[in-house]
Amino acid sequence: MPVLGEDTTRMSPKHWSMIENHCLDCHDSATQEANIDLERLSLNVAEDVATAERWQKVMGALNSGEMPPEDAEPIPAQQKLEFLDVLSQRMVTARRKLSDTGGDIAMRRLNRREYANTIEDLLGVRPDTSTLPDDQATAGFDTDGASLFLSSNQIEQYLSLAQQSLRLTLKANPPKPAKTIRIEPEETYTPHYTASAERMRDTGKRARAFLAQTEKPASEFGLLDAYQAKKQKHQEWLPLMEDYLSRPETQTGITLIMTIKEGGYTKVKLPVFHPGAEGRYQIRVRAGNYPDADPRLHYLEFSQGVGTARTRLGWRKVNAPLDAPEIIEFTVDHRPGDKQQVWIHQRSHQDRGDKNLATQHMWQNGIGTPPGIWIDWVEVVGPFPSTQTDAMQSCRDAILLERPDSISEQNHAREIISRFAHRAFRGSPVSEDYQEQLLQHFVRARKNGETFLDALIQPLSIVLASPSFLYHVEKTEAASERLSAHELAVRLSYLLWSRPPDATLLDAANSGSLLNPIGLHEQTERMLGDSKSKNFVESFVHQWLQVERLDMFQFNGAEFPSFDNAVRENARQELFQTFRHLLDEDLSLGKFLKSDFVVINDLLADYYGIDGVNGHHFRAVSVPTDSLRGGLLGTAAVLAMGSDGQRSSPVERGAWVLRHLLNDPPPPAPPNVPQLSRLAGETYSARDLALAHQEEPQCASCHRKIDPIGFGLEHFDATGQWRDQELIGLGKRKYGKFQKHVAFEIDAHGKLPGGETFAGYHQLRDAIAQHEDDFARGFAESLIAYGLGRPFGFADEELADQICASAKRSQHTIRAFIHALVQSDTFQNR
Repeated sequence: MPVLGEDTTRMSPKHWSMIENHCLDCHDSATQEANIDLERLSLNVAEDVATAERWQKVMGALNSGEMPPEDAEPIPAQQKLEFLDVLSQRMVTARRKLSDTGGDIAMRRLNRREYANTIEDLLGVRPDTSTLPDDQATAGFDTDGASLFLSSNQIEQYLSLAQQSLRLTLKANPPKPAKTIRIEPEETYTPHYTASAERMRDTGKRARAFLAQTEKPASEFGLLDAYQAKKQKHQEWLPLMEDYLSRPETQTGITLIMTIKEGGYTKVKLPVFHPGAEGRYQIRVRAGNYPDADPRLHYLEFSQGVGTARTRLGWRKVNAPLDAPEIIEFTVDHRPGDKQQVWIHQRSHQDRGDKNLATQHMWQNGIGTPPGIWIDWVEVVGPFPSTQTDAMQSCRDAILLERPDSISEQNHAREIISRFAHRAFRGSPVSEDYQEQLLQHFVRARKNGETFLDALIQPLSIVLASPSFLYHVEKTEAASERLSAHELAVRLSYLLWSRPPDATLLDAANSGSLLNPIGLHEQTERMLGDSKSKNFVESFVHQWLQVERLDMFQFNGAEFPSFDNAVRENARQELFQTFRHLLDEDLSLGKFLKSDFVVINDLLADYYGIDGVNGHHFRAVSVPTDSLRGGLLGTAAVLAMGSDGQRSSPVERGAWVLRHLLNDPPPPAPPNVPQLSRLAGETYSARDLALAHQEEPQCASCHRKIDPIGFGLEHFDATGQWRDQELIGLGKRKYGKFQKHVAFEIDAHGKLPGGETFAGYHQLRDAIAQHEDDFARGFAESLIAYGLGRPFGFADEELADQICASAKRSQHTIRAFIHALVQSDTFQNR
């Protein structure tokens, strides 16, 4: 039996007897089911944070009814009630005691997002941060100070990046006059495809001629051997070229098709945007659609990059027919220092998805994928001033103060360096000695013949590579635990904007109004309504919901033709835009569990089969109560993340629901999980595979909790589309697609850990929607971890209680959670 502790935080021997009788069969030191060992658990709840957290799990499991399991002897109701009452009192005392030593906010460096935003605020340019230290060396949010360390050899990376950014700002090119360039794409593709067709005809003719005789060698026919001749006698892609060239519209424009060996998909390549030509460009495309084509191909895809390394910029739907084309407009911002080229083409898949689909279509129709869009011409107009070019000029003016005739160049440089350092250090002191050292770098550079601007780059780049810039610095030696007004402004700004405070927030700090709850509330409201809060929405939601899983797997375009790059990217945006809508409209967080609307655009509406949605902007669209969509469980992103890119995974989906919706995260999988060798060579449904895992002793306890939730989502395939049967491919793939499949009927019944049963997806969604308080608690814990820069721990339990109570009084609106965190002593203390 464990050692007893002090009375106010100690559980009694009779409480230990209850654990001994009902828990140790599975959770003793030898068994440790779900990695939980209660045999060595101290009865002193406040012995340390780890002990308190383990008691917290015991209380949670008993409160939820999860433990003891159904097949074990139940705890008598009165004994369980008395135990939980005493334990809850001990937990309150333990939290107060342990919060004196836990919950410190670690000093941390700027993460990549914050660094890029902060440089952009100072210089107007956005640096490429891909070479900087990784932000997530450990699990959790990229604001976690424990993973945001910096080694001395990495300072050079920051110094180099700062120098590049400063050169772009201080030595900016004069703006170039805007001009219009029109591209007639048929001037490229008509002769290209004409030559390709002629080459194919000639190759096929020579191959057939060789095969029709036996005297002359293959070389006299321009062929390698008989094997090549047999392959080339039938030019399978010649009909595609002939079909293209036979269309009258390809004489005055281009039809977007997919070719195999003729350059891939037909595309319009815009002129290369070189460094020095930064600004905003307006792209105008005159286009019409082929009405009988796959609706997916009625969208133009805009991508940028150099060569085949492409970044997708966006998609626009072409609604007009060929005989009455429309003008599609799209804007592109060319960033300073970059070299890039914009392409316009049909929607794309990962890897060889489009080529595999074209080959399959060629087998079916003898030609290839039927085209969806015809482009008449493309115009590029620009460059015009952009938000970034305007910001660069503004930052340049702020750095390079006008020099009065009365002061020397050196004193002018001293003033520039001093003011820049004070801004960059966000309130941290800048000593006179440090300023003098910086000035000497300028003086030496001038003596070496460098220009005034070039000489400034070295000292200013040193500022941007110094700890006072790279780290969030708060005065730990201050007499008061309370943050100063300026420190609070910085902390608030990096929470909501991931960048330094603006002038309005600094004015509130300087006047002292920010230290007043009303003034702090007003500034928080203003900042949430500002476009810069997009930084909070996207970074927080991406990490809170683990959206990085959307990029972990490759989805086979041949098996899932409708799930292409456009759907993947817009599905990601759906999560961000739904959060944004709930925030802006002051709606309950519970709408994430079930709602009578979805926040989508035309592209996702097509994917979900929802009519009447026009335009690429996201907006709330009403759906009926029996819709598959409405809430996180029905989103393509969440469902796709619960797969491996090929098959749905009840395990992944169930674990995601437990972790993010029910705030009941399962423990990590045990090491050396056994392979189910007895199933080798057999084909099983996802449900049967999961049930087989439950037969393994070391897997059973967790999977019996996880898998039944995932079963309720099995009517959705790997890409979030509804299905009545689970189809599993057999044998080898041919051009990406299985030629044979086995079908399994789907059994979607299951239950939640609390015992609520459901017979399918809609009942599952309804059951989870009843757990809004659990969802809210998980959200609050994630917000605390993100906002305070440390993992949520036992010392934060009381803060989470306060935030949830405050938010519940306001119907769990997202703003209520944020205000409760910001107004808390924890957020306002060091």
